[in-house]
Amino acid sequence: MRNASQFHNSIFVELPNGEYDFSLMRHFLFDTAEALRFENLCESSFTALAELSRKIRGELRYHTLHANTWIKRLGSATDESITRLQNALNFSLPYALAMFEESPYENDLIASRIFIGEQPLKQAWIKKVEEVIKQTQLTLPDWETVTPVIGGRVGKHSEHLQPLLDEMSEVFKIDPSASW
Repeated sequence: MRNASQFHNSIFVELPNGEYDFSLMRHFLFDTAEALRFENLCESSFTALAELSRKIRGELRYHTLHANTWIKRLGSATDESITRLQNALNFSLPYALAMFEESPYENDLIASRIFIGEQPLKQAWIKKVEEVIKQTQLTLPDWETVTPVIGGRVGKHSEHLQPLLDEMSEVFKIDPSASW
């Protein structure tokens, strides 16, 4: 029942699926970040979060294995697959880097040892992304030249989020008091 501005997610996840090249690249970049995030959260001082993270971490291994396999295969296959993945990578990186946009509560989370913070996580992610991309014919830009598309953590979103939310909640809105 919230509108788009009340969500605090990365803009990267609200972009339309589009062609397979973009969907695969988003899958690779996002799941690599999520795997590292949950790996780190296994050590959180917040016990319930650490326990949940241990469960989620196992599932994410399959996601990253799938994404890494297809990025390596298609990133070294035909001229067309390489070109399409390179274009998807170039388009995706500004959105992907914004997954590490700091929240207003970042310092409190770090001080409480709940989370290590977005910057150390981002550096680990860059390293993992570079490891996989080096095994392909794709090229990464100089990271310093990529400007992240930020705002999601403070409720600023693309034009794609509200229609997505409307679609996802349409059955619920027909009868909010229904028992599912």
